[in-house]
Amino acid sequence: MRDKYINILIFGYGGKKAKSLKVNKRVLKGFLLSSFCILIGLLTFSVYSFYQNISLRKEVAKLKEEKKELSLLLAKEKERTSYLEQFKEKVEELEGKLITIDKFLRKKGIRKVPSGIGGAKSKVDLFDIEYVGFLYKEAEKAHRYLSRIPLGPPVWGKITSRYGYRIDPFTGRYEFHDGVDIKAPRGTPVRATAEGKVIYAGWKSGYGKTVIIRHAYGFRTLYSHLSKIKVKAGRWVKSGQIIGYVGSTGRSTGPHVHYEVWRHSRKQNPLKYMYVRW
Repeated sequence: MRDKYINILIFGYGGKKAKSLKVNKRVLKGFLLSSFCILIGLLTFSVYSFYQNISLRKEVAKLKEEKKELSLLLAKEKERTSYLEQFKEKVEELEGKLITIDKFLRKKGIRKVPSGIGGAKSKVDLFDIEYVGFLYKEAEKAHRYLSRIPLGPPVWGKITSRYGYRIDPFTGRYEFHDGVDIKAPRGTPVRATAEGKVIYAGWKSGYGKTVIIRHAYGFRTLYSHLSKIKVKAGRWVKSGQIIGYVGSTGRSTGPHVHYEVWRHSRKQNPLKYMYVRW
């Protein structure tokens, strides 16, 4: 009987008597074993919860990073959509301008009716790379055409004598004036109004120092009364290139440029090409 129990003495405080508590050894062992198992379980659960919390934190951080990346992708997609809309508008604008330029060139009798612009393409996909390439080529063609046509004045200044009949300042007779006279300070650069080949560069009776350029589509331009010539016959010049400088050589009443435009050996009014209204 003594081996089955264990006595536990509980000492009193404040003059109280000690008490003796008899506990069954099996019950005590069971209690201690259960407590130990519960402690181990709590410890295991705490460790598991700790690592689970770390894992969840990593997952949350990963989700936040993915959310950030998705936000960036969404912003880029919105930007791309906005860019495509602007691109579409620019393509439509380019197409409209090309049609306008094409009509202008055909009106001048310079270009034949093209096969692509203004009719051949209808209800096209403006994001079609081939069509955009087509428009780009047409723009290059338009630029090439325009660079070969004598457009704009050779020098900026006041027009002192227009194309047509006038009183000749030297003879006093009513005579036909083949070009326009543009007044400008001596030494002002004179520029080619279109690309072409210089077919004459030298002194010309009555005209003084003169440059004549042959252009495409039957055009020819003449620049006279120059103080100095900067190009030579046989050379190719670009549109806007300096070919000489304003002077008063030949039959001239002061510094100016006498400018003529010819097409297919026929005189043209230079004003039609100097101030083109789009």
